Amino acid sequence: MKAIYRIYPAIGVARIGNSETAYFLGPESPGVTPSGPYRDDSSPGKIKPQAVRFRIYKFIRDDFGKEALDSEIVLDEKTRIRWSVHLVNRKAAGGNFPPGGPSSTSLRNAEYSRAGLIADAGIQSISGKNQAGGLLAGEINFIKGGDVEGSAKIVFGRLLTDEEGRLIVVGGPGKSGSPIGRGLDNFANNDGWYDGVSDGPVSAVVEVEGEQPINAEGGAWVVVAPPSYAPEIESVTTWYDQALNVAVRNFSPRLIKSVPSFTRDIYPILKRVVLIHWVAEQRNRHHGDAGNFLNPERLSKLADKTENGKSARETVLRWLMKPNTRVDPNSPPPRVPPSMPKVNSGLDPDNPERGEYTALTEYQYAMMEKWSQGEFHADWVTEPVPVPFDELPLEQKPDALTRASLEGCIGAPFFPGIEVTYVIAQAVTYEAPFRIKRTLSPGFLTERMALPWQADFLACGELWWPAQRPVDVVTASGQIQPFSRGIEDYSDMVRWWSELGFIVKKGGKFVEDERNPIEGQSDVAVM
Repeated sequence: MKAIYRIYPAIGVARIGNSETAYFLGPESPGVTPSGPYRDDSSPGKIKPQAVRFRIYKFIRDDFGKEALDSEIVLDEKTRIRWSVHLVNRKAAGGNFPPGGPSSTSLRNAEYSRAGLIADAGIQSISGKNQAGGLLAGEINFIKGGDVEGSAKIVFGRLLTDEEGRLIVVGGPGKSGSPIGRGLDNFANNDGWYDGVSDGPVSAVVEVEGEQPINAEGGAWVVVAPPSYAPEIESVTTWYDQALNVAVRNFSPRLIKSVPSFTRDIYPILKRVVLIHWVAEQRNRHHGDAGNFLNPERLSKLADKTENGKSARETVLRWLMKPNTRVDPNSPPPRVPPSMPKVNSGLDPDNPERGEYTALTEYQYAMMEKWSQGEFHADWVTEPVPVPFDELPLEQKPDALTRASLEGCIGAPFFPGIEVTYVIAQAVTYEAPFRIKRTLSPGFLTERMALPWQADFLACGELWWPAQRPVDVVTASGQIQPFSRGIEDYSDMVRWWSELGFIVKKGGKFVEDERNPIEGQSDVAVM
């Protein structure tokens, strides 16, 4: 018998915010969204960064390799934990996006020294209870011909520990800029610029009195990403879905034989399709009762596995785009079936030099096919009530942390994405289910993302990622208006991103809240 330790979530997501002191913890249990306010009242309305908390769980592995969860490890008089985090931003030294076509081998900032363009915060460590570590920061230097033309310090975040010695990674202030005075003219590639997103490994050493120190097996990974402005609305396909799809294809193929549960596997997809309408373009909203899967009468048919529900199930499947359907990137969905999800096409993760229509993952689609054929557990009773993390059984807690973290992130389309790009759908990115390969360089997951992130955030204000970057929103007065009203160009988004509103549920509606005034904004309803 052997004791082993693992860090959860396997992948954690922090998000930037310009408040220097306040923060909020990201989701730790599926479906339980951190409640607002998302602004810091003590710091003139600045956005609170999202933090992610990492925990360590002990497993007992027997002589035959079978493991059993034992307990969560926390600090006490006999136990010590030393955490380490290594955040890097490699964007300025990476390749241009997209990787296909003439830009496939071209580099950003091609005339500058590669080493100076990698902003590396180094390996930073922390231990103990209720500790505050230093800032996680790197420096970018634009060096040409041996001369430094400009440089900047980039803060990615900060480290804390809680009262039990768990690690907390808080997102940084999200500053973007050009130390050499360049302008912005592209949605993804802007030489001379930096931004404050990053990613890298998280590791831990556990030392129990009387035993040798043990490294947590496999380690974990953290991403510091832009804010999610509609935190209660999920993308139809999430990062969790993509990582699960990789796990099914490469680590646990037996899962493809699973019989789907309507409540657990089908209903979440139907619900996401409906909720996305609150943040999509006005013309793509609310297609009447026929498109409202949450209508009680419609839902009862979809949950019925008898012949009475067959037509309703088959109609939904007919509208779903099949995975791996090729098309040029940046193409809108067809107007006739198959055309769901109704978002633009992106890159094909299996071959990023070509495009494909946005679709469910292969695993999601396989579950939907079985459901349409009546092969599913008809276990629907009512809307499941999310369970707070502290009320979950011990055996569910480790995986719940990973799922909750990743379900708040987009899983398609990739052009390039919001948090990370198409590499999260590739098997080579993972060494085990949901575990990023330790041999990958810190900064790998965000390297091909837009530089700065705000440029793509403005450009993709249409059929892309409305759950994170809303398109049209319902204001407090009941009008439907553009989410980014008042922001006219890339530079405006760099300046005003921290004043945008958050979309929160009020009664039966999702309404814009906590928006600060933005220069040039219009309060006139969009007709």
